Amino acid sequence: MDVPDLQASPGNLSEYFTDKQILRLLVLQMNKDLASAGIPLKFLLTAKYGFDEMRMRLSRELEKLSMQQVFNFLYRVDISEQQLMRGMPTPGLDLELFSELIIKRELQKVVLRKLYSNPSAQAEIEGETED
Repeated sequence: MDVPDLQASPGNLSEYFTDKQILRLLVLQMNKDLASAGIPLKFLLTAKYGFDEMRMRLSRELEKLSMQQVFNFLYRVDISEQQLMRGMPTPGLDLELFSELIIKRELQKVVLRKLYSNPSAQAEIEGETED
């Protein structure tokens, strides 16, 4: 499994959202970071989310926040100003884009953690898979 790219289109991320373990870990990571930022949104572990549904729910929640809170949350999930600028076709505040970047970054964290917590996954990354 490859690490998701922040520039990838949401359609290219569907494999992650069909993997129950990855989706569960993503929901846990999102809930942890949302709670630590004081944002009341909570995703349910029992629900099966798609990328668009997660983005829409997060975007609606971000609308309720001040811009300072939004930027603090972007910082908390480790989205750099450069990543924001690359993703924005025009200057301004695009909460759907912010939500997309947040979900992709959280997904990156989950996949990286999963890959590096398993020694055989490291061999897979390097192309030395066992058959």
